[in-house]
Amino acid sequence: MRNPADILLALVYYRLRWIVPMLIVTAGAIGYAMVKPDLWSATQGIVLRDETVSSLGQPGKFSRIEDMKNAQETILQVTRSREVIESALKELGPPSNRWATSSWPNKDDIASARETISVHSPSGTEFGTTEMLYISVEAETPERAQKLNALICNQVDLQLSEMRTSRAKSLVEELEYRQQQADQALEQVTAELSTMEAEVGTDLAELRILNEVGSGNGNLREQMVQIKNELRAAMATQQSSEQLLMILETAQQNTNQLIATPNQLLESQPALRRLKDGLIDAQLRTAALQGIRTDDHPGVIAARHAEEEVREHLHREISLAIEGLQAERTVNASRIEQLEAMLGDVSNRMSKLASIRAGYNNLVAEVREKSAKLTQIRTDLADAHSSVKAASTTSLVTKVSDPEVSDYPLGPSRKVIAGAGLIGGLLLGLGILFLTVPLSPSPSAQPAPSAKPGTNGSAPSPSGTPHAGHGLSLKEALVQLAFRNPSAN
Repeated sequence: MRNPADILLALVYYRLRWIVPMLIVTAGAIGYAMVKPDLWSATQGIVLRDETVSSLGQPGKFSRIEDMKNAQETILQVTRSREVIESALKELGPPSNRWATSSWPNKDDIASARETISVHSPSGTEFGTTEMLYISVEAETPERAQKLNALICNQVDLQLSEMRTSRAKSLVEELEYRQQQADQALEQVTAELSTMEAEVGTDLAELRILNEVGSGNGNLREQMVQIKNELRAAMATQQSSEQLLMILETAQQNTNQLIATPNQLLESQPALRRLKDGLIDAQLRTAALQGIRTDDHPGVIAARHAEEEVREHLHREISLAIEGLQAERTVNASRIEQLEAMLGDVSNRMSKLASIRAGYNNLVAEVREKSAKLTQIRTDLADAHSSVKAASTTSLVTKVSDPEVSDYPLGPSRKVIAGAGLIGGLLLGLGILFLTVPLSPSPSAQPAPSAKPGTNGSAPSPSGTPHAGHGLSLKEALVQLAFRNPSAN
């Protein structure tokens, strides 16, 4: 076949080779188009939001893209789950062309329905980047597709509500157990703290003040400072009394020693101080009179008598002062012993508080920590109870209008299928034709004119003359070309 005439002659002469395949394929396509069920698509747009309970951001908004992706993955799995599809098919009912309806829906029905359900994001967006989702369902009729889509969406909402309720109840049980454990732990630590505070007794306020960082002096510390001051004053008084007692004991033997006594030591003995001053005045008068008169002068004698009388009064007053100082020294000694005992007691109490301060601080910190933890658990438990109530009354899925049904059935129409079958059958027939039609021999392989017809192994044409369609077929020519002797060239 070297020209269009040969091709046209082959198409006419071997017409059955391409007409028969074309008719068979076309008939099959038409038959498929006639029996192929029409599928209609119904699409429902939904908007997914986050739970508002315990939300730190805007209520209902996803705080992270990962949370939105996880939620949409959950929607995808729930939509294609067996429970959702089976419940929707049971409520929808079997199709009208189904014979046996007793086993509706069976495993095959559920598997077939799962293949027709898809969840996808809006066109041009990546799954998990927008709150909008589309649920598409395919069915035999537009009404059935729309109803099945609505049932699927309702079942998805119901399943999500059940999941949220189950999760919230599980969380409530866990939080209630944690609250019970936290209560027991707090009671135990509080009992230990109460026991320690009971042992401290009246010094509890001082211990709490010591436990506080940056606090001022407590009552016990102020009491210690006051006792130290009183003890210091008592010891100073005792020392002064002892020195004065020694001076008075010496002055008792010689009153002139009293004259040399400092007035500071006589502050506690005003009588002695006045007598001392009087003795000095008497001595001065006696000395003054002796300077202008003789010793036998009555004035000098009277002055001497007065001086002696003052000395006697001073001597008697010294004896009384000595007795008073001895008694005062005894009282001061007792006072010092008492103050020292009080100081020791306060010091022991301060030491005891200092020894238990660390343990008390740890118990107080543990009580605060467990109390704060218990408060947080109670807050979470309240949120969990709110989640249980919200799961049964609210929905995380918001439908956008009603399901939209496609205007035309899915896939190619019957005319397109028949036309495609016709074209495909024609191409198949032409391929079979050109693979099986013998090729005409080349001019160098043509027989001589004197040779008898058929001596070259070719069959005569239908008109009795050699024809371009006679010779080797394409398959035979390829076989001979493959097994040809290389030495023939």
